[in-house]
Amino acid sequence: MKPTDLSNALNEIDPAFIDASAPEPAAENKKAARRRTRIAALAAALAVLIGIGTAVIWRGAKHPSPSVPETAATQQTESDKGLSALLRPLTAYAAQYPAQTPYPAEGDLAPQSELDAWSQAQIERRMSYFGAGKTLDAFFRRSLPAFLGGSAGQNTVCSPLNIYFALAMLAEISDGNTRAQVLSLLGAPDVETMRTQANRVFNANYRNDGSASCILADSLWLNKNVSFRKDTLETLGKYYYASTYRGQPGTETFDNAIRAWVNGQTGGLLQNEVAGIKTDPLTMLTLYTTAYFGDKWQAAFRPEETKKGVFHSPDGDAEADFMHATDLLGTYYWGKKFGAVKKDLQQGGSVWFLLPDEGTTPEDLLQDSEALRFLFTADKLNDWNNQKSLRVNLSLPKFDVSAQLSLKEGLQTLGVTDCFSEQAEGRDRRRLY
Repeated sequence: MKPTDLSNALNEIDPAFIDASAPEPAAENKKAARRRTRIAALAAALAVLIGIGTAVIWRGAKHPSPSVPETAATQQTESDKGLSALLRPLTAYAAQYPAQTPYPAEGDLAPQSELDAWSQAQIERRMSYFGAGKTLDAFFRRSLPAFLGGSAGQNTVCSPLNIYFALAMLAEISDGNTRAQVLSLLGAPDVETMRTQANRVFNANYRNDGSASCILADSLWLNKNVSFRKDTLETLGKYYYASTYRGQPGTETFDNAIRAWVNGQTGGLLQNEVAGIKTDPLTMLTLYTTAYFGDKWQAAFRPEETKKGVFHSPDGDAEADFMHATDLLGTYYWGKKFGAVKKDLQQGGSVWFLLPDEGTTPEDLLQDSEALRFLFTADKLNDWNNQKSLRVNLSLPKFDVSAQLSLKEGLQTLGVTDCFSEQAEGRDRRRLY
């Protein structure tokens, strides 16, 4: 996702107000045979800039791009000497990221005590999400249709988790109706509850321990001519792990620093999108939030089984490289308008592939209560009636998706409207500066 939309939304706030069931087999086979290759999926290596819980709608292209590389993001980019030198003069507050129990260097051959310690840390990390997760489910259910529903015929990427953190920080630096609208959307009764919830969600999802990577990062970029309250910056750093940088918007130095920060946090996967970042000299504050996720398939696709095939897209048929897995023992799920399978990742996650029935679009599924119920119970589907254990023959085209969404339109649909108008309310001016 390109970076402009939410930062533009923030810039539109008046600066004076800103603060800191199973059918018969024959019927099943017939249904499966008529499915075409249109998928809603999560990439195994993915970077998102303001836009896991990431959903991707991919329809292919006449000239498919190479597959997403399985790179690994490094430890937070401040450790990179070149980037550190670039950011140091602009750094107003450097966030301290969550401590991680390192994955044993020997992997499966490591002493049992080290593996036990790492496993226990993962359990505790995931447990921290319980409670907060139910609140986020409501936000995710509402936000995915709002942000992906109007993308007919286009490849689309949406990261509700990124949007969540961006909105939470917006609530921190706003007040009145603006803050109330954001808190209502996020399911938080007050800003203090939101801080605690956001912090738990960040810690539950952040992972940079040498195994899989799920690196989240937040930042604020401030106009050096405006004096912001230190305690506000500390709050954003403490609860949202947001680093703050100050400089002169509209200059190449400032824009290069933002580009470098984003590229560093996302393993360089967004270089083409980031190249277009350009700030306005009158900007008071710009906010960026990123997510980098990287893992490997538990059962990798064999390179020798990758073959050319026909991809059916709304723009017509196109040739693409298809990865094949013909020995995947798993469970096939279906609903009235879709079929679904999952492919597991090495470190415990899964990628779900939803295939709309012929005559059904991904947008139709986003408005379908059964499909949405499936998506948001995909980790606890033992009671899903329409499922069967069988050998799945999976053909997946290689893809690399980049997309731009109108966050403004989606947020307005979700009830966050005042921050896009002259009614935008910031915190008391004396508390801001």
